[in-house]
Amino acid sequence: MNSATLYRRMATWLLVTFALITVLLIVIFTRASRGYQQEITQRMHRDLADFVADHYLLFDGEQPDLAAIEHTFHDLMILGPNFEFYLLDPAGQILAYSADPQKIKRHTIAIAPLRAFSSGPKDKLIYGDDPRSLHRHKIFSAAPIYNENQQLAGYLYVILGSEIYEDIASMVTQSKIMHWALWLIGASLGLALLTMLWLTRVFTRPLARLTQQVTTIQATGFGRFDQAEDALGAQLQEWNGDSQNEIDKLGSAFAQLLNTLNQQYTNVLTVDQLRKELLSHVSHDLRTPLASLMGYLETWEIQRGDLSEKQSTEYIAIARKSAERISHLVEQLFELAHLDSGTVQVNREPFSLPELVQDVLQKFQISANDKQVTLGVTPNDSHIRVVGDIEKLERVFTNLVENALRHTNAGGSITVRLKQDTRFVAVEVVDTGVGIPEADVPFVFDPHFKAGNSVRGNTAHGGLGLAITKKLLDLHHAHIEVRSQLDLGTTFQFELEAA
Repeated sequence: MNSATLYRRMATWLLVTFALITVLLIVIFTRASRGYQQEITQRMHRDLADFVADHYLLFDGEQPDLAAIEHTFHDLMILGPNFEFYLLDPAGQILAYSADPQKIKRHTIAIAPLRAFSSGPKDKLIYGDDPRSLHRHKIFSAAPIYNENQQLAGYLYVILGSEIYEDIASMVTQSKIMHWALWLIGASLGLALLTMLWLTRVFTRPLARLTQQVTTIQATGFGRFDQAEDALGAQLQEWNGDSQNEIDKLGSAFAQLLNTLNQQYTNVLTVDQLRKELLSHVSHDLRTPLASLMGYLETWEIQRGDLSEKQSTEYIAIARKSAERISHLVEQLFELAHLDSGTVQVNREPFSLPELVQDVLQKFQISANDKQVTLGVTPNDSHIRVVGDIEKLERVFTNLVENALRHTNAGGSITVRLKQDTRFVAVEVVDTGVGIPEADVPFVFDPHFKAGNSVRGNTAHGGLGLAITKKLLDLHHAHIEVRSQLDLGTTFQFELEAA
């Protein structure tokens, strides 16, 4: 039973329950019908014993007139075979009777029910001892008999339902009317059972459907869920989370949970793939500066006795730059990993955007002057204000200006253009550098991506600056775009919320 489906278990219990109810109803119906019939019979013949005692001479003085009694009982039995007559003394001893002597089992009748019958309420059903059985009780009519001195001489005890009556009643019980009544009860219960089974099927069908979907997911797994997304995904979307039906809510909650788990599973796979790519790129990016660092240090250690002070200083300076490059690359890797963790907090506040841009440009002014590159922001209006994280946006402009300066030749320019409307401030970082090949434009924000004409030289750059920039802008819900033409320059464009 425990391994059967919910519908089968409920159907089995319904069948058992209705079978017990059917038996119970038949028993109740039979007993109620018999009790109803007995109550009517006792009420109809309640005064029978009084009538016989008043109109027939049963005692001659203080002694019973047995001959007259036998004749009277014989006449009464012919007129009413439904009755059995017994003459009792005051103690309940049977003195005379109309029944077959061979069938009399009890010779003394309890007097208490007879007294209750005579003095109690007339609408109460009372049973007395059946002389034909040691344990059975039957309905009756009774009347006290008094002698000439008005002393109690005995009782007339009339059983309402003789053996002949019981035989006839048994035949009537087996008649068509009783059969039709029992068949009607059975048919009604059968119809009710079928209705309950149908309702059970209706109520359990959604649960069976949800179970099937869960089983399918269990067998399919998250790795193959995409293959079943069109069919199974549509089925899961049919559950209505706003319904009052508990199964609908359960199905909707399961669908949402499944989507969440599937997204997390996809993210795990993506992060794992990124981790592998990161390790590959890190090993590649660190190899060159590490080799340079170790090479110059080893050379300086081996030849320091033969090197001049100038050469020794130059070797140490190159090694230090290589160490700085490694340090900067590691910092970028930690920064990118922190952004990928999803735990970065954004401290939003209003501030002047031109002032922030001017501070960033100021950091690169010396390098720009060395390359003869012009830096500027337009319009340089301190009233242009945005809402965002100053520290993270400062990092964004630093990465973009640094990238532009690295790819802009002497005589070029880098300009940060601002344009404010009612809701946003549009930002463009425009350079006149070497540009980006058209085929490489979609990949410029990928970590460690290197365009075909990328200029990195011996700088501390591992191809992570633009990837970090995009993730920082994503935290501000800002989408960055890039436009570029070879030998004409590149433009990075995004929007920030106006203050």
